[in-house]
Amino acid sequence: MPTMSTRVDDWLKDSLEEFWRAHGERPSTGLRRVAEEWWAMETFPAICFQDGVAGRRARIRGGPDVWEIVSVWREYAPDRDAFHGHFDPYVDPAKLDQALAYAEHFPDEIDALIAQNRRLERYVSGQG
Repeated sequence: MPTMSTRVDDWLKDSLEEFWRAHGERPSTGLRRVAEEWWAMETFPAICFQDGVAGRRARIRGGPDVWEIVSVWREYAPDRDAFHGHFDPYVDPAKLDQALAYAEHFPDEIDALIAQNRRLERYVSGQG
């Protein structure tokens, strides 16, 4: 992975290093994640990020997580009208399309969350 460097004031460098240490991340890992999230929110304005018991994940503002939307899409694909209808009137179709576009750009992230959910479902049902 290529690297980028930037200059920041001492106070900011110290503050960032302290913040990431407190959160169990190295500054380079944390800053990369923040940069990716910023890029995603600029590119897909319907997307935001939220921490939870499953970790940090992409979601639609005011709506479901992207991995949940993708799970539903996989049941309806390629019928986009039926897929949009599944969420109607609660989620705007344009937001759903942004979630799918986000998932295309970050497939490993979304597939990992879907797999994690399937493992949990098997565990809860006594099959895991």
